[in-house]
Amino acid sequence: APSWGYQIDETASVIIGLYDHYLKIKDKEFLKSNFKMCEKAVEFLEKYVNDILENKNKIQKSYDLWEEYEGISLYSISAIFSAINDMLKIDKILKPLFENNRLKIEVINKRSIRLEKLVRDIKEYAVKTFYDEERKTYVRNIDDKKMDISIIGSIVPFELFLPKEKNILNTIEKIDMTLRTYTGGYIRYEGDGYIGGYNPWPIATLWMALYCLEVGEYKKSVQCFEFVVNSATKHGFLGEQVDNEKMQAKWIIGLAWSHAMFIIVLEKLHKLKLL
Repeated sequence: APSWGYQIDETASVIIGLYDHYLKIKDKEFLKSNFKMCEKAVEFLEKYVNDILENKNKIQKSYDLWEEYEGISLYSISAIFSAINDMLKIDKILKPLFENNRLKIEVINKRSIRLEKLVRDIKEYAVKTFYDEERKTYVRNIDDKKMDISIIGSIVPFELFLPKEKNILNTIEKIDMTLRTYTGGYIRYEGDGYIGGYNPWPIATLWMALYCLEVGEYKKSVQCFEFVVNSATKHGFLGEQVDNEKMQAKWIIGLAWSHAMFIIVLEKLHKLKLL
């Protein structure tokens, strides 16, 4: 939605998605044909992160994934961390294809040195910035310090933090205390007032299911998954939200994001033979 700004995590997601697709099809020509796009994306991500790390405040602020908060969020920083790590892998895979192009090899080598340092700097910045000493948890951004289901994004899929780090375990416990509804679903964040508020979201509940799979809490993961299944329409559509009173899909029905996360969780549950 360029009319109101940009979401930096979406630029990062281009690189992440492309590399993930490569891992499935193992086609270097596909990777090479999109290499220039990735280089442009990571060049902007470098500028964005360095602007933050050096406190220059020259680049326009980014919206968060919910398109509500404009500033620096843990989710966005985690997405950039993951994208830069994936770019390092892409460079390593494609470097041999440019063996006769000395200039290109030099560009890749210099970028790899910069990016390797940058991922370390991002991790250090994230720990320093988004960990709340008073709460003993991570928070979603540097302004309102709320619990937000998207904090899980720093663990899965972006792997900025490990799923069983003490500070992460504290954060997940706080998320359970503040975002889980009496029906077993999860709202997006503390004080979520979107369209009446306090209705669980399939995307949020499935995100918790993903985390539970990472730490071996299989029963809880299946419960989260079943909550979403039970709220689907008779035609199998998932909504943007779930009516907490009626346990029915609500608001936008047939939301692609909900369905995409459903497929990801379903695939993992099948691989673990939990369904």
